[in-house]
Amino acid sequence: MLAPRPSLPSRFLRVLTFGALASLVVARGAEPQPVTDKPVNNAAGVFRFAILPDRTGGNRPGVYEGALAKLKLLQPEFVLSTGDLIDGYTTDPKAWTAQWEEFDGLVNRLDMPFHYVPGNHDIGNPLLLDAWKQRHGTPWSSFVYQNVLFLTLHSEDRPFGGLGAEQIEWVKRTLAENAGVRWTFVFLHRPLWREKNQAGFEQVRAALSGRKYTVFASHYHNYLKGTVDGMNYYVLATAGGASALRGSEFGEFDHITWVTMKPDGPVVANLALPGILPDDVVTEETHARIAALRDGSWLRIAPILHDAPDFTRLDVPLELVNPTDQPLRVRGSLSRIAGVDFLPARIDRVVGPQQTLAMSVLLKTVSGPVSVHALNEAGVQVTLTGAYDVDGKTLMLPATKPVHADWTHAVPMAVEPVVLDGNLAEWPPALFTEVSRPMSMTEEWDWSGPADGRFRFAVQHREGRVFVAFETFDDHVVTATDPTEKQDTLYVKLRTSAGNTQGEAVAGRADASACVRLTPTGLAGEFVFTLPAGEKNFRLNLGWMDQDRPGNTKPSVLWWRDDKVDAFGAFTLAP
Repeated sequence: MLAPRPSLPSRFLRVLTFGALASLVVARGAEPQPVTDKPVNNAAGVFRFAILPDRTGGNRPGVYEGALAKLKLLQPEFVLSTGDLIDGYTTDPKAWTAQWEEFDGLVNRLDMPFHYVPGNHDIGNPLLLDAWKQRHGTPWSSFVYQNVLFLTLHSEDRPFGGLGAEQIEWVKRTLAENAGVRWTFVFLHRPLWREKNQAGFEQVRAALSGRKYTVFASHYHNYLKGTVDGMNYYVLATAGGASALRGSEFGEFDHITWVTMKPDGPVVANLALPGILPDDVVTEETHARIAALRDGSWLRIAPILHDAPDFTRLDVPLELVNPTDQPLRVRGSLSRIAGVDFLPARIDRVVGPQQTLAMSVLLKTVSGPVSVHALNEAGVQVTLTGAYDVDGKTLMLPATKPVHADWTHAVPMAVEPVVLDGNLAEWPPALFTEVSRPMSMTEEWDWSGPADGRFRFAVQHREGRVFVAFETFDDHVVTATDPTEKQDTLYVKLRTSAGNTQGEAVAGRADASACVRLTPTGLAGEFVFTLPAGEKNFRLNLGWMDQDRPGNTKPSVLWWRDDKVDAFGAFTLAP
């Protein structure tokens, strides 16, 4: 026969005698300090404790155990419960003994005191009540910590729930003996204040009148905060008890309630169990797999150089790269986009450790040729999901890579001489390429799409020189009288066998190689480059700094092609 345990264990008495006051002294003088002018949040009277709601009533194994492990990470000063700790509802001593031994073994893993509060599962008949008294002592108890009174009640003290006369008198007496405390907390299993017949709890409410207090219960397995007699009353959800778990918005979630007692009252927070994590969520041992999934580096798509501006079939080369020592599973479905089908439409492959799997998918047009430019402008992408086994769990993330293609562009000869005046009226409209989706950007977070800014360009040649027309369509044009200030700027890069040449121009600039002027919609510019004698092939790229906020030192720069791809932006002179 086990001796009854005192309602206030001796190990807890040591906690009660401990007090600490931390302060932070910040040198204050003429110089400002990088800290707000607030006191350290550990003044006299501040302490923190946790509450665990229902474990049983449809226990989901492992949840309560996980909550206890996370409490060891959080390190509250002590832990309280709101009942339904074991399955109970039995008259078999072997059954309830095994259940209590299992539960006591769990809570004894904690580094701090755990306060038992009985629920209907724990004390559901006279035999279970006797077992409780033998193991845990009285089913109601109290203690004072830092001038705060804690009351734990027995809400099964009447048939079908309620408080008996002896317990009510004890509550009244305890409250009277502790009239000077700064706050009172009440814990019980059933939210009796929500019952039509409060079964004795109305007398507790009356005895609490005039003091500052907070009440916590559970039993319903869904969360509710309310106000009774001007004070906060909480019904907690679950920590493993039966729940549909449809989310905190529905009050159905597993949690720990965290209470910070401050000099002027408690601050209550609910910590959802999945959101409380240990310090080894990612380690050096798992980092390679996590990093590969996170940055999507396992999926690569090489740029495509087609032999014509249109296509009906286009091979897209894929590489599935596994940089880790564990197998990588890759799956995904590829859907029709911009009148083009992917073949195959489904990918399901396993890439071995430290292996690279090279493969290709076919882009096949649905009806007739599609231009490569239209493919780029449609923003065609491949999205596949990579998965690794990490510590017994399957972790997966999608990776998305664009399909970028180009061809060698033919440059027509200009019929008439081009005058560098920024007036594009003499340029044939059919020569222009409209760019609404830049292939490459810097500071891309500062560009919100084609409505924010787009551009067009055209290229002609005459007498060994290359002429480029460049026009922007901008929702907000920013110019500056000082050419060194960041403003809307046009860039044209030309690369020949002899090296690189770059034209850079802002509004109002006119010289021998460029002229840019303001238009009602943005900027219009003309550039000229001289090719080396006999040179007919070159690379060209166009960029536009779209400055939308004067003074912004990192505006977006939109580039027609990706300079990192040597084959892109290739041009050849046509007769």
